[in-house]
Amino acid sequence: MITYLVKISLALKPFNKFTYLLAIMLIANIVYHLVFSVIPSEAESNEIRLKFLALAWIALVNLMIQVFSRFPAISQSKISFSARIKNTFYRGLYYLFSLAFIAISIAVILLSFRMLRV
Repeated sequence: MITYLVKISLALKPFNKFTYLLAIMLIANIVYHLVFSVIPSEAESNEIRLKFLALAWIALVNLMIQVFSRFPAISQSKISFSARIKNTFYRGLYYLFSLAFIAISIAVILLSFRMLRV
């Protein structure tokens, strides 16, 4: 499973700055609606919720790009024992990150379905 996350994150690496731009635009739009709305309506409230949901998706994609594009490869060369232990430890941490990422992804998917009432 982690190999798929690494492949996807490496494919999305060129769009890293685009995710930051989208996040800034969404945050600015949310702040604008919260600060300058005189009478908040139900439609505006739903719009802000959807913008927070989009922000969660963008944060999830950005997290995937940042974390899984640096996955340590298995070294075939002769390296010291401590370097092998360190590499194994890092790979184990990345497996834990992948499990946490999958859990967060499932939570955001369920939240999306619940908010869109599908």
